[in-house]
Amino acid sequence: MNNLEVSKIVEQTFLNHPIELLSHKTLIGANYFSGAQVIRFRLKLNEYDEVFTNQIDGFNEKLKTLIPSLEEHHCSMKQRGGLFMRMDEGTLLGHVMEHVAIELQNLAGMRVGFGKTRETKVKGVYNVVIRFFDEYAGIYAGKMAINILNHLLTNQPIELEPIIQNLITIRERRMLGFSTQQIVNEAHSRGIPALRLDQYNLVQLGTGCYRKIIRATITQQTSYLAVENTDDKYMTYRMLEEMSIPVPKRITTHQIKEALEFFREIQKPIVIKPTKGYRGKRVNVHLDTEEKIIKAFFWAKTYDKEVIVQEFIPGNTYRVLVINGKFVAAVQLIAPFVTGDGTKSILQLIDELNAQPEREYGDKGKLSKVEIDEDTLKILDIKGYQLTSVLEKDKKLFLKNTGNMRLGATSVDVTDIVHPHTQFVCERIAGILNLDVTGIDIISQDIATPLHENGGRVIEINAAPDFRMHINPTVGTPRHVEKAFVNMLFPENMPFKIPIISITGSKGKTLLSEWLNKTFSLKNYRVGLLNTHGIFIHNHRIQAADCANSHYVAMLLKDPTINFAIVETPVESILEYGLGYETAHIGIFLNLYNNEQYMEFDHIRNLEDIAYAKSVIVEELDKDGIAIINADQPLILESHDRIIANTMFFSTDMDSRTIRNLIDKGQTCAAIDKDRIIIYHHRDRFIPCYFDDITNIPLNEDFEKHVLLAYCLTLFALGFKESDIRDELRRL
Repeated sequence: MNNLEVSKIVEQTFLNHPIELLSHKTLIGANYFSGAQVIRFRLKLNEYDEVFTNQIDGFNEKLKTLIPSLEEHHCSMKQRGGLFMRMDEGTLLGHVMEHVAIELQNLAGMRVGFGKTRETKVKGVYNVVIRFFDEYAGIYAGKMAINILNHLLTNQPIELEPIIQNLITIRERRMLGFSTQQIVNEAHSRGIPALRLDQYNLVQLGTGCYRKIIRATITQQTSYLAVENTDDKYMTYRMLEEMSIPVPKRITTHQIKEALEFFREIQKPIVIKPTKGYRGKRVNVHLDTEEKIIKAFFWAKTYDKEVIVQEFIPGNTYRVLVINGKFVAAVQLIAPFVTGDGTKSILQLIDELNAQPEREYGDKGKLSKVEIDEDTLKILDIKGYQLTSVLEKDKKLFLKNTGNMRLGATSVDVTDIVHPHTQFVCERIAGILNLDVTGIDIISQDIATPLHENGGRVIEINAAPDFRMHINPTVGTPRHVEKAFVNMLFPENMPFKIPIISITGSKGKTLLSEWLNKTFSLKNYRVGLLNTHGIFIHNHRIQAADCANSHYVAMLLKDPTINFAIVETPVESILEYGLGYETAHIGIFLNLYNNEQYMEFDHIRNLEDIAYAKSVIVEELDKDGIAIINADQPLILESHDRIIANTMFFSTDMDSRTIRNLIDKGQTCAAIDKDRIIIYHHRDRFIPCYFDDITNIPLNEDFEKHVLLAYCLTLFALGFKESDIRDELRRL
């Protein structure tokens, strides 16, 4: 299923009355409603406006029966059953829709826990926002939440299971694979930003010149030649054999005659597989008759004209993981199988296997369901079975010829018992093949004894190994191998994101952004700039863009040629798009003036709402970030209570009581004192600017003074000395 088919699920028709969905929009990054990405749904309650849930006959009971797991929603009551308590006391349907949309995602294995409902200026119209893991899933969950409420309100039947199954389908087609998601989670835990680059598993970790691109467990530093070589199984065998690595005896051929001759020569069971392939496709093992060999040979040739014929090695299958040249984990892999009871058909046994509660669709659960695909059917055929065949009592039948967990295999952690010599061999293999991350498949009777002494063999090399078997083994200790992966990409103390300066305010944003761009460009920083005039890289305009659309911020963050970003962030971006980045290093709130154009947004009532929206800039900062705010304007100063980062203040009047109080408290402040600017830092005084020295800078209006003060504080915050700031002002 591709994105087009997923889109059809999301866009399917649904009951849109009495509650009406007017629109929905995805906000990326912090925004007016939330500190993280959300989907905003605009609802019209029509005849149910100001009608509370306890006034709607039978509604509460029907919803509790349909989705009993909503009892886990604490809501504002901060206790189990809190939502149901609110409903029994009486709450509006927009609030209920918010919780239903969240719970639908939870039931499909996408854990989210944030929602918010806000009334707009239009009577009966509400903004409902919810968090999401996948945008399509979030939109579908919101739509289906409305659909559910409308069915209950109009006394029409509705089934929950098809909705959840559709969400699971979206999850499996759209969300990152298990390994990639665990890597992204580990990166986030370290403050490393992650940007998804395609609909699959191509992800950027870090920003700007520090970015690292991965696809699943392949990194941008993984050798393309190494991947190509390991994709050719026969070449891999030859390279390893030349370096005294034990591998099976084998030949490569396109003639069945040679395969049969090999079988007769070694007089033991053989394995047949395509020369190139993945996930065990067209592989067949333990072929002990010429009839089986002929079937398996031509089956493999449907995938690749060249076929590998090799000796069958008895023993257990192990996967050893090496990252950055070091052994990190190992598991025993067991292909999915059923055991006969003499009465049930193979199909019935597979259904029982898939009914195990730990087996789920896709790769997000403890175990995956076993799909009856063409490989399974061929395995049965070669062994002389059909799905309708009754499997003999106590007969064990393997359904796949691979230990791939996506195909239903189980894993048992054996990390602590791998013999040191075998660890050394695997680390050496990674070096020989030039792979920074590799999964090495070994067949051995006992992984606790040396590979060279127990008759074991290396049977396959994986250039993009799955981490799920190690992080979430079926049996044994979880090994958080994603930590070693991220350590390899970003060693301790290595920077991972470029500094961002984000500027908001009513006037002067563009001017300040251009001053800062000029200064840092002259200091040989490679600057990316987004402002009213467009997107600039190293002072070259690459696009005339509307800076209110924060989607353009991603262009800067993905650019490996920059090491500094300056972003003009108007309130329109915060209200309609989100910031587009996770956190900035410096956030500047220049000023706030009444502007009628802001009132066109139906959730903005007054200047206080605008101040609250703009304050997002100074709230979403790095842990060591710095907020720079205008102390002359009370609505801006109020944001100080919500700012976690260090805060600096500026004022156009050194004699104002506000700035004096802040200076007395030891805060870093900049203010105009007659013909100069003074910066106080822990009561130490600096004079970076005399107006007589900067006649090139206009200071006729207050906003121009705000820009000058914020500019001086920004340089001071970044370590510029008093004389350095003075020199930079003269260059503007």
